[in-house]
Amino acid sequence: MATESKSPQSEDIIFSARLRYPVLDEPKPFKPGQPARWESAFVLDPTDAKQAADIKRILEKAAALAKEHYGKVPLTIKKLAVKFVPGTPKLDLNDPKNEPDGIRNFCLLDGDTKEYAGYKGNFIIAANNSRFRPDIRNRTGSKVKKGEPQFPYDGANVKGCINLWLLMGQSAQATGKLIGANLRGVQFVSDNEPFRNDEVDDAGFQALEDEPSTAVEETSAFD
Repeated sequence: MATESKSPQSEDIIFSARLRYPVLDEPKPFKPGQPARWESAFVLDPTDAKQAADIKRILEKAAALAKEHYGKVPLTIKKLAVKFVPGTPKLDLNDPKNEPDGIRNFCLLDGDTKEYAGYKGNFIIAANNSRFRPDIRNRTGSKVKKGEPQFPYDGANVKGCINLWLLMGQSAQATGKLIGANLRGVQFVSDNEPFRNDEVDDAGFQALEDEPSTAVEETSAFD
């Protein structure tokens, strides 16, 4: 099915999560020179029954979409299912069907692989949209703007809405197969503590006293 040129997409998927790294007001480039985009990560707790069910549903939809158009369930999705979906059999990596497949997945992640506050032990969704402004709502379902009450913020409990897509055709031939997630919307649910800053709180440095400068002989570690 590599001849397909249109990017297949799933239907919209709504789930419960905590919001992380939101860019929901004005789009910004992820890196200099890239198109501006709205984006957010979502943190899903697998120990929460509701969010665990959402994780399972999202992984099943990703597996079905890829199997329909790529002819296989990506190895990254299988590994996530083993970790986050109870009862999933362990993978036999000696089985040819579990060989590396080169299908990249930047949107559905194991939080333990990232050193970001709030990620450890959790399932992470990374979604963005460079074409359409996501639909931002408050608890009553009314549209809300930045600065207004219940505008979703980093750490808030929210409902997220995404759809999954696959890279196909000439694009996939040039850069490889890929699973992505479009950010469709965010609805504020309730307040929660903001995530702590991603910085070292105390590296152990002490106050320094002024000292006369001393000459140091320059040496090389490679002499």
